[in-house]
Amino acid sequence: MTNIRTGGLLISLGVASLVGLGACGGGDDGGGSSDSVPADALVVEALDIRFDQKEYSATAGQVPISYESKGQLVHTLLVYDESNTVVGETLRVAPGQTQVGTFDLPPGTYSLICDVPGHQDAGMTATLTTS
Repeated sequence: MTNIRTGGLLISLGVASLVGLGACGGGDDGGGSSDSVPADALVVEALDIRFDQKEYSATAGQVPISYESKGQLVHTLLVYDESNTVVGETLRVAPGQTQVGTFDLPPGTYSLICDVPGHQDAGMTATLTTS
C-alpha cells in the first residue's frame, strides 16, 4: 500500500508542477521556442535529476542554448557567472519540451543549475566554459 500512496503523491506533484509551469508564461516574451533551434546552439539535455554532461564549452559572445527535456520531470536552467549572478533568462521545460534562449557570455566559466526544489542538491549542476 505504501507504493500506491508514494506513486499517487509523485503523480500529484508532477501534475501540480505542470500546472504551475503553464501559469508561468506562454506568450511571446522574448523567451525560447521549440520551433527554431539554431544550428550552432549549445544543446543541454535535462534528464531526470541530472544534465547529460557535467561540462560544456561554447564560443564566447551570443550563445544560443537549446534546453531539451528528455526525462519525466519539469526542469529549469539558470546560467550563473563567476560572481554568482544569474545571466539572462531562466529556461523552463516540461517533459518532451525544448526551449531556446540566447545568452551574452564573455569568456569565462559559468555554472548551469536546475533550481527546481531538490534538483540542484541532487547534483543537477554543470560547468560551461566560454572562450
